[in-house]
Amino acid sequence: MTTPDPSGILSPAAQELMQRGAEGSAFTQWIGTRLRRFEPGKVEIEIDLRPNMTQHHGQAHGAIIGYLADTVSAWAAASLAGDVVTAEYKLNFLAPARGETLWARGEVLRAGKRQVVVRADVYVTQDGTDTLVAVALATIAPVGKAPKTTPEASTAQESP
Repeated sequence: MTTPDPSGILSPAAQELMQRGAEGSAFTQWIGTRLRRFEPGKVEIEIDLRPNMTQHHGQAHGAIIGYLADTVSAWAAASLAGDVVTAEYKLNFLAPARGETLWARGEVLRAGKRQVVVRADVYVTQDGTDTLVAVALATIAPVGKAPKTTPEASTAQESP
């Protein structure tokens, strides 16, 4: 009997995403990005907030938060569209990011042939409490073939 994988991170699609997204990027490896949750069109990632990622007030540097928003948006889009690049994103900072872990959730709002629109929420966890620190809206452009999907993945939101 196999152990259930409620996070989805052991699925072949998640493993392919990690290979393309994390193993192919030295920066992503340096920052220590981990896949936290995976399903087609919805991805969560996390990193440990280290002192060398903070600014002079002791909170996560905006570039680190931007990285998380951008990366989780691209990975969520890639879970439906295959190889992608970010065309643009808008980021709103809501609260200081002080804590142990930063994590982000990206959710595809609409997937088309030429662009995928994704919402990203970035959180910090401190002493077991999550605080929403930033929100982003991203436009992601597919540049390759769509991934092989399972029958349940094909029900994800698509448009012409």
